[in-house]
Amino acid sequence: MDLKVSIVIPYYNSGLYINEALQSIKLCPNPSIYEVIIVNDGTKDPYSLAQLELLEKQGYTIHHQTNKGPAGARNTGIRHALAEYILLLDSDNKIRPEYITMGIRILDENPDVGVVYGNPHFFGEVGEERFGKAEPFDITRMIVDNYIDNCSVIRKKVWEEVGGFDEARVLFGLEDWEFWLRVGQTQWKFQPVDEVLFDYRIRKGSMITQVTERHREALRYIHTKHQSLYLDCLHILHKELLDTRYLLSKSNKKVQRLEHQYYSFKISTLPLAKALVKSMVKRIIKK
Repeated sequence: MDLKVSIVIPYYNSGLYINEALQSIKLCPNPSIYEVIIVNDGTKDPYSLAQLELLEKQGYTIHHQTNKGPAGARNTGIRHALAEYILLLDSDNKIRPEYITMGIRILDENPDVGVVYGNPHFFGEVGEERFGKAEPFDITRMIVDNYIDNCSVIRKKVWEEVGGFDEARVLFGLEDWEFWLRVGQTQWKFQPVDEVLFDYRIRKGSMITQVTERHREALRYIHTKHQSLYLDCLHILHKELLDTRYLLSKSNKKVQRLEHQYYSFKISTLPLAKALVKSMVKRIIKK
């Protein structure tokens, strides 16, 4: 069977976890359909460097580069990918074996689909184990917050069309969100799968467990870069709110959801958007 998927793994001081990630890939029953590309993004940790040497001896494809961050590592891996589909996997996470075959099948059968993603299983050092759900793509929801994990199967053509991942340092930890915003403005469709397809490790000090000033700077960067998209979506949300039948019913879940999205737009980097929010909320209250 021909090579169909390139699994791209950014690697930075990841010696403690990389073998679990690779073992999860090996559970796929047909190794001829995928290749594994590991990108060493300037690892300094001696143990992690030793692990890389072992992996190279085992025959794994490893590309070495100075530290550019996860976005730069993914771009390097995808540039070297031989397959038409890319499975993005962080070095401390794991996939379920059916993710590879399911991603291939969906993309083969649906030429208009550019991104396939499944339900996550959260585990690790922080909090209790839990399961998430892959929700349908909605650009008016995505601009508020990212809800699609980086661990997805995408067409390499999609990555090429949008210009790859943004390698700006300020985006560290949110580069996938910014990437989805750009893909969401193309003709490509997102296909959620209601099955657990990957395991997301939550580590102490990870981006998912904290909001830092660096995180806020990343938000400002995204909001500014996509200012026109945010303003367009405000108008879409405004019309949807006004068309909702029970505007004054605070128990109506749709109204509550839309109002939450409105208030989420109150961001300092978009004064025009902030002014629009205030104006729209006043009009809704008057009605």
